[in-house]
This record gives sequence, C-alpha cells and structure tokens, in this order.
Amino acid sequence: MRKLPGAILSLIVASILLAGCTKYANKSQMQQLADLKNEVATLQQQIKTAEQQKADLQKQVAEKKDQINKLKSNEQFLQQKLQENNQASPTSN
Repeated sequence: MRKLPGAILSLIVASILLAGCTKYANKSQMQQLADLKNEVATLQQQIKTAEQQKADLQKQVAEKKDQINKLKSNEQFLQQKLQENNQASPTSN
C-alpha cells in the first residue's frame, strides 16, 4: 500500500513533464524562426552587396594599375627620346 501513493505521484510528475514536451513548435518558437529567417535574408543581401562592391573596387584597382603601366611606358619612351635628343645635339661649353 505504501508503494501506491509513490506510484501515483510518479505518474502525475511524469504526465506533467510529458505534457510540456511536444514535437511541434509553439508560437514563440515560430516567431523566433521567422525572425531568424528574415535576419538570414538580410545578411545574405548584405553579402551580395559587399561582394558587388568588392568586384567594383577590384575593377577600379585593375584600371588604376593599367593606367600606371601606361604612364610608366610613356615615361620610359620620353626618357629614351630625351637621351636620343641629347646625344644627337650635344651642347658645347
């Protein structure tokens, strides 16, 4: 007879614990999920924007490097012409 109240108490505790456990999400969890999905979408858009900005900057860097190479080539050409000009007409002191 002493085991019967303990068994009933155990059964009540178990039913309370099991009632709180469900495989379905509650409204709060569904709202958290929706919020997280929105945050993920926002972050993915920010990533796309950042990647586009990176590509634009890389294009600008490539253009600047091309300009630098052209200017260096022009500088070398002009220095060569100056040297040829100086050698063709040496100045007398």
